[in-house]
Amino acid sequence: MKQGFTLIELLVVVLIIGILSAVALPQYQKAVTKSHFSQAFVGLKAIADAEKVCMLSTGESVGDLCCEGNICAVPENLDIEIGDVVANSPGIRDTKFFKFMFGNGVSADGSKIMAQALYKKYDVCVCIHEDGHFSGGYSGCVDEEAPFDVLKLLNIEDEGTCGCC
Repeated sequence: MKQGFTLIELLVVVLIIGILSAVALPQYQKAVTKSHFSQAFVGLKAIADAEKVCMLSTGESVGDLCCEGNICAVPENLDIEIGDVVANSPGIRDTKFFKFMFGNGVSADGSKIMAQALYKKYDVCVCIHEDGHFSGGYSGCVDEEAPFDVLKLLNIEDEGTCGCC
């Protein structure tokens, strides 16, 4: 008597594996995106803290972060290291997944924005405000859309205050 698997049994196993991977892949993408944003939150918090320390030592105000000549909006003047220098772009640092923008001044609702992070893959911005809360928005500059609502996944309200483009 010959023992082995029939073609039908093998096809059933392949089908089950395909269904399981189809269910698991979106969850995996969400987990990866969430982990990338955890890095961004740490970076934004570090930028905001470094800008506040700089402003305390120089006497500048948060409202001045958007203005030319403010030394606290220039990464080279802060005690922080995030990403590589982008040529001809003062106040911007690029990492693999994010573009960090320093000293972005005042949002539409009047709150002070300390820094922004643009997630390059899905074109989602996250801002950190003077009081430490995060807000987000979609820029609409990249064709690729997320297969899920990134801001909802991160529990961040879309305040429309982070237009990165």
